[in-house]
Amino acid sequence: LPTVGSKVGIFNAQTTRLNLRPSGLKSMTMTASAPQVGRPAPVVNGSPRPQLYIYDHCPFCVRARMIFGLKNVKHDLRWMSNDDVETPTKLIGKKVAPILEIPYLNEVMNESLDIVKRIDEDPAFGPLPMIRPASGRSDIKAWQKKHQEIFRKLQRPRYVANGLLPEFAFESAREMFIKNHQMPGYEKADWKDDAKYDQNFRKAEYAKAMAESVSLVPQANAAMMELEPLICAPEHCTEGGLSYDDIDLFARLRSITIIRGVVLPPKVRAYMDYFSAACDIPLYDNMAL
Repeated sequence: LPTVGSKVGIFNAQTTRLNLRPSGLKSMTMTASAPQVGRPAPVVNGSPRPQLYIYDHCPFCVRARMIFGLKNVKHDLRWMSNDDVETPTKLIGKKVAPILEIPYLNEVMNESLDIVKRIDEDPAFGPLPMIRPASGRSDIKAWQKKHQEIFRKLQRPRYVANGLLPEFAFESAREMFIKNHQMPGYEKADWKDDAKYDQNFRKAEYAKAMAESVSLVPQANAAMMELEPLICAPEHCTEGGLSYDDIDLFARLRSITIIRGVVLPPKVRAYMDYFSAACDIPLYDNMAL
């Protein structure tokens, strides 16, 4: 993982400072221990084994990680720095994640769902296929669209708050993320235009969003209560069993656990804990801000 000699607080936009733990927010409700989940026997295939190039916070990268965990396919995770353009460009021709490299087959590919399909449908990587097609759940899609701005405003500042996520270990990587990911209410092209907004302005907007946590977290909690009846069971959100609905939903929900004070209602909590264990992908509960 990348290391740095010192960690510089990136939210200091001139005199703007941010309290990373706003008063009035309680810690997220956590389960006492991870659920006991039966997992397939390990699948070891090829040498060197498959390499998955990712960013930890990225939901598309989580999608790709899920199939490796669900089928217990042994692989290596390669966390790329957010400002590393050279590595993905050498692999696939552009800055993108996730990227799957299968060295012994001389195969490289991107697109998260293509990676899931590639691993799920190849008998070399275990019994196939284990994931049912997407059901087209319009209710879950509507829930995501309704609340995406609240969660972007809560999540984005937290990703880059302290350099603990490996892709943001370097200050330059955090700076790039802030420049490339606008706060809700701004158009992406305008946000990235230095003639309209300089980096101090962008960082101040991130700090402002963090400072609004006390008012935003209750809205996030209300959103989680709306999601609760949409979850069918801990092992699958849709009737009929594990499907691409789960590949998408868990991947998007995982980052919510980085928000201190968000309370997951029982069915959502059980769903998150199950997939965290089944996919071997930790949640952010213990580092929530």
